Amino acid sequence: MALVTCFDDLADLVLIEVFAYLSSYDILWGLTHLNHRLTMLITEQGFFSRINLSLARYHQFNRILNFLPLNHIQSLSIDSDASPFQLTHWPYLPHLKTLRIIGVYNYDDFSVFVLLHAATLTHLIIKSNERMVPDGFSMTFDYPPGDMVVLINNLLRIQLPALQSLDLGMNYYGTTWPITTAVAPLTYLRLSLSNMDNALCLISTEPLSNTLRQLHITIGESSFNTHCPVSMYNLSIRMINLHTFSLVQTFFSMLTIEWTVFEILTSSSVMPVLRRANVSLFININDINRIGSSGIFTDHRHVDVHFAFHLLNCPQYIKVTPYIPRGNRFHSREIVGATLVVNHWSDRSEWLIDSDPFSRGRQYYHHMWYTLPWPFDEFFHEYVPYKWITKVQVFEIPSKTMTTMDQSSLRSLDASGRTLSSPICTLPYVALSDCVQTYHLSFYNEPIRIYFSGLRNITLVNSINCLNNSSSFPPTIRSIRIILFYAYPNYMVPNWPVILHSLKKLCQLSSLRVFMYDLPKPVDDESCEIIANGTSLFRDFGFYFRRKFDSSDDKIETTFEDHTKFIKKLCHRILQLSFDKPPYYSIEDDDCGLAMWF
Repeated sequence: MALVTCFDDLADLVLIEVFAYLSSYDILWGLTHLNHRLTMLITEQGFFSRINLSLARYHQFNRILNFLPLNHIQSLSIDSDASPFQLTHWPYLPHLKTLRIIGVYNYDDFSVFVLLHAATLTHLIIKSNERMVPDGFSMTFDYPPGDMVVLINNLLRIQLPALQSLDLGMNYYGTTWPITTAVAPLTYLRLSLSNMDNALCLISTEPLSNTLRQLHITIGESSFNTHCPVSMYNLSIRMINLHTFSLVQTFFSMLTIEWTVFEILTSSSVMPVLRRANVSLFININDINRIGSSGIFTDHRHVDVHFAFHLLNCPQYIKVTPYIPRGNRFHSREIVGATLVVNHWSDRSEWLIDSDPFSRGRQYYHHMWYTLPWPFDEFFHEYVPYKWITKVQVFEIPSKTMTTMDQSSLRSLDASGRTLSSPICTLPYVALSDCVQTYHLSFYNEPIRIYFSGLRNITLVNSINCLNNSSSFPPTIRSIRIILFYAYPNYMVPNWPVILHSLKKLCQLSSLRVFMYDLPKPVDDESCEIIANGTSLFRDFGFYFRRKFDSSDDKIETTFEDHTKFIKKLCHRILQLSFDKPPYYSIEDDDCGLAMWF
């Protein structure tokens, strides 16, 4: 007689192990209220206090909301694959401490929600970038609505009295500084700044020099004063509790950050209890002798340093390698050395009209040495249409087998121009196939196989042809953004029947958003019908028309009038479809975009 084990017969530890493979939404929708024992286990494991309903359909969200104990919710997460309506559908949560939102589609709505919970919020995570939420203009409005920079500056001016941790990501907002008044007594801060002077003003702002324990900064591309010397007056400040510090220059940065500035900034007189430093910095040949003897590698603090050092066009780069530090005697590090060949097409007027804008252009060599494992969650590689990596040559590999070779912090990867996934993936132990969750592919319209087995979100910028063979995409993909710039390289008219047929093969895909920029002609009625019928595949759908540059003329106005007619027609045809549950939808105030939550 065969033994039959019922679900209720499983031990608590087995059920808890099962929970580890399920999302918050899976557990709350599928297992809550099945029986008293399961409900008690779900409560004990914190699933009523840590909530993430990003994958919920509209009717599921409302049903779960009806039985959730709102007083118990301490942590709320809204991922980039969630409907943009979710934020406005959450009621007041009286004990909310942690808010994590990936991709803000309306800064005004976000501001209202954050300030509503100002008294209780201790941790705020806002991560986004132009690939997740593209910006632009319609005939009437700027998108996304609202001003996030103003909101961030207001947040920092102690509008959140309980706030301890603020994570703004490291590649989007470009927050300005200085703020002349005191800011919230943060212990953790992660953000992007435009230059080192802003960074030095930040650490001198009260009371951050006393309260910060972790500080993570990206210095982004700045179009002005890229070679201006940094003011040194703020380097007399002491950050008495800072134990972790990150400083990152973006991959195509033109800024000059003197090594001596970084050396003084991370010295024991400024950061006396520093224990770990993550640095991605451009150096020059004159810095080489000084780096290895810097206090961050040699002094009594025994700082664990993880780095990526960048050097451009150095014919003697092989001779430089022995001078690159391998950590210190307390924290030894294996390093990898690689040369990345970068093509640079600098004349915008040329690449706008050239039939093959990537066929020529000047080339330079980007030499990079980095420690293992890769310490950053991104490669910090911007998606620009005039620079792209064409080749990677590794010239220095680890000298021995390491126990950390299966580790990498990289979760989000950009590939631009002729940079496939493969060149960056050939960098040893950077983009591990099961770690990357978000992939942004720009200006590439040839077949490509994506090997990231844990990939959840993908953005295709003028790379629409890659969807012609979606079987080469991992089946784990949950959301796709299609961004089409008519005036940028590799623009192609979408073949909607082929695209939607390909998307049907992605069994976990639930979110599709399409952004079309500067389109000179309206989308035809046949495509409208095909797109409307295809929305039955998704839980979340959006279609938007935008302009990239703020200009207006009669032709643009006429074109946008056609776009608004298309949006209304698309909405009408979708609503004529047969649904088990009616969707929630909204047409933008100027009729240039449509969002639906099914």
